[in-house]
Amino acid sequence: MKIKTYVADNIQEAFYKVKTELGKDAIILQTKHIKKGGLLGFFAKNMVEVVAANDIDISSVQSAPKKPTIQVLPDIIKSEAAATTELVQIKSEVKELKDMINKLISVQKQPTNDIKADQSNISSPLKDIYNRMSDMEIETDIINAVISGISAEIKEDSSEIDLRNIFKKEIASLVDATEPIELSRENNIIAFVGPTGVGKTTTIAKIAAHFSLYKNKRVAMLTTDTFRVGAIEQLRLYGDLMEIPVFVVYNLEDMKLIHKDISNYDLLLVDTMGFNPNNRMQIKKIKGLLDNICPTEIHLVISASTKTCDLIDILNNYKELQYTKIIVTKLDETKSYGVLLNTIKAAKNCKLSYLTMGQNVPDDIEVASADRIADMILGEI
Repeated sequence: MKIKTYVADNIQEAFYKVKTELGKDAIILQTKHIKKGGLLGFFAKNMVEVVAANDIDISSVQSAPKKPTIQVLPDIIKSEAAATTELVQIKSEVKELKDMINKLISVQKQPTNDIKADQSNISSPLKDIYNRMSDMEIETDIINAVISGISAEIKEDSSEIDLRNIFKKEIASLVDATEPIELSRENNIIAFVGPTGVGKTTTIAKIAAHFSLYKNKRVAMLTTDTFRVGAIEQLRLYGDLMEIPVFVVYNLEDMKLIHKDISNYDLLLVDTMGFNPNNRMQIKKIKGLLDNICPTEIHLVISASTKTCDLIDILNNYKELQYTKIIVTKLDETKSYGVLLNTIKAAKNCKLSYLTMGQNVPDDIEVASADRIADMILGEI
């Protein structure tokens, strides 16, 4: 008796191989479904394995009960039926997978804002404008407001220059008057808060250099960031280069001791530790420190690459610290400036103070302005 195993894509192909090699009198001993190929268990292919035999002793077959022989056909029929059912199931699963992939691709191709999905009600001259705003990841309701605001001013004979001027004016109108640091006659204590890695320390150094070198003011820097590795050393390095004193506060007792020392300066810039904006305990800890420092202003520092959903969380979670102004940093690390308008809209009763776009001290910082923000949205930078 000759026994051989065959592997094929389906039961019909396997039976064909059996018949071709072993002849029409071959007996099917076993059929089962297996997976073959793939990588580390992934992408394996469903196949059929058939065990068949021929050259069986006729006398033994004739003397043997016919029940097993009769049983072979039902087993084959059952195997074929099972194979057919499984094939249908596999096809259904493949179709569902294709539909899912197509849906994901479709979602990825869709613009961030719903307005971009339907341009039928927007005139041709405005399409480039709202496409530009959508690419900048500006929120949908802001785009709608801008389009609505300039629609009445656009005429059929409006030139491209006229169109851009109207657009720029409308964008600028969304920006409230910005407020940089203005020193009063009394001591000015400005605190900076924000998530980890947004550039608070570098921003403080830039502002310190501006008032010390260009405004000839007595400036000191104070840090409460005793957790981040190298934070104190970084601020002290800036202080040494600009000949500006740096105070370090480890606890509330330290703050009480240095109060007299810092009262002799026109401006004290306070650096705080960065942390996860969802960490309520850290927020309360920072608030306790700020309550003892008694800053005259608190600036929230955020990165220009912050996603809108994360931006909303940051603005909401930091409200407990009572910030009144916002600094947007790292504008050189993104080409999407929609965060500027999104921040203005989300941070009610707060104004932008500064924009930063690099690591150079004292350069790479400027007072925020409506015209500058409009130029960024237009790509005129």
